[in-house]
Amino acid sequence: MSVAILAAAILGALMAAALVLLYRKLASRGMDALPSGEWWANFSLEKYRPMERLFAPEDYQFLAAQPGFTPALARRFQAERRKIFRRYLRCLSRDFDRLYEATKLLLLTAAEDRSELALALWKQRISFKLGLASVHAQLALQTVGLGTVQVNGLVRALERMREQLELLYPQPAAIPVYRR
Repeated sequence: MSVAILAAAILGALMAAALVLLYRKLASRGMDALPSGEWWANFSLEKYRPMERLFAPEDYQFLAAQPGFTPALARRFQAERRKIFRRYLRCLSRDFDRLYEATKLLLLTAAEDRSELALALWKQRISFKLGLASVHAQLALQTVGLGTVQVNGLVRALERMREQLELLYPQPAAIPVYRR
């Protein structure tokens, strides 16, 4: 009986710790998501162009033509490419969230009502998140040799979000800082 009580107490403590960590992560997310002027000055979509080539068949064909090529080497090469691709996806998602939060902040603090733009912004975010889920699914299928991974739509969505921010605030380097 005491073992069950001890196990329940440990499980409860672990769940409480997990909830506290989740709350802290969600509470701090908004501040981390806002771009600084320095971030905006260095922001470029070009850093995502290599994503479009990570799974190019030419690279695999070149590798297969090399002496000492083995299927195990090809699998390891693909696994490394997938790991790199996932890192790119995390950065792309973080950049999208920063642009989204900054644009949302500018809409909230705008003098005039821009509800049509707010709706379009919300739709863009939903579309991006669905596209991100689709790319993750494509990546999982590619792991087992089915299909290819297409990231062009996500990069275009990031570009559209950047354009939205520029429409609202022509000098994004001077985006006002929001403090909670």
